[in-house]
Amino acid sequence: MFVVGLTGDVGAGKSTLAGAWRALGAHVIDADAVAKRQWLKPEIREKAASRWGSDMLRDEGVNFAKIAEIAFADETEYRYMINLVHPGTRVDLTREATSLRGWIVAEIQLLFEAGRHDWIDYVVYATAPEKSRLQRNRVRGWGDGEIKRRERFLLDSARKQEMADLVMNNDSTLESWGERAERTGRMFLAMSSVREVVTFCASFAEAEKLAHILVENRLVACANIEEVKSCYRWRRRVETSTEWSLLCKTTEAAMRKAIQCIKANHSYELPAITARDICGADAATLRWVVESCE
Repeated sequence: MFVVGLTGDVGAGKSTLAGAWRALGAHVIDADAVAKRQWLKPEIREKAASRWGSDMLRDEGVNFAKIAEIAFADETEYRYMINLVHPGTRVDLTREATSLRGWIVAEIQLLFEAGRHDWIDYVVYATAPEKSRLQRNRVRGWGDGEIKRRERFLLDSARKQEMADLVMNNDSTLESWGERAERTGRMFLAMSSVREVVTFCASFAEAEKLAHILVENRLVACANIEEVKSCYRWRRRVETSTEWSLLCKTTEAAMRKAIQCIKANHSYELPAITARDICGADAATLRWVVESCE
């Protein structure tokens, strides 16, 4: 599992990034949609009606336009709204993200304000010139002062950019932004495909030779050799022997060739090769593996 947290300035093009990455195979979670579902909970609806009046309620949830009008006009009401829906949103986001596998994108507007989740491996911050942001949000029917009104209770954009792992500045054409989204997405997709391949050798010399072949041919990024004591069934007999395990880090794209290479250069009739997903890893390590392999 590799999770990219996507956040950024209002109107900077986050939805375009999320859409492009979904098309490449990412599981996209929209925190705004998860937050809106909180308003279906009876206890949330009751508290909202008690605070702002029953006219805020609708058959499904609340009158979001009215809530926005109240919350973005007064910091006390804004904080109340956040504290009302944030705890459940955070729990539901965590439940959904940790139930998935592969490459996950969590689009979270308040990622830094709410506290970065420990299951997020990498944060992308989307920004854009103010003129471009204003133009994009006019399509939503927002006046030119609406962005500042909605962002005035948030952390400073410059500070959040410092906290992100990657800042993407949407300062060109929509076509250019889409191309950058695809390039970045393909890197993330490869990072989510990092695997560990394991085999066992009869001697240290054989393990070392195999390691060099695999690394030199860019089939794996690294290979770790360790002496082990093995007990196994072979040809109807239980055997014990000293072996050397070879643990390699590679990508899904290179893994098949790496396995073929091991088979071609191994002394065993059955090299007992296995492969496994990596459930969590440092993003810089994943990128190094991708860049080191074919």
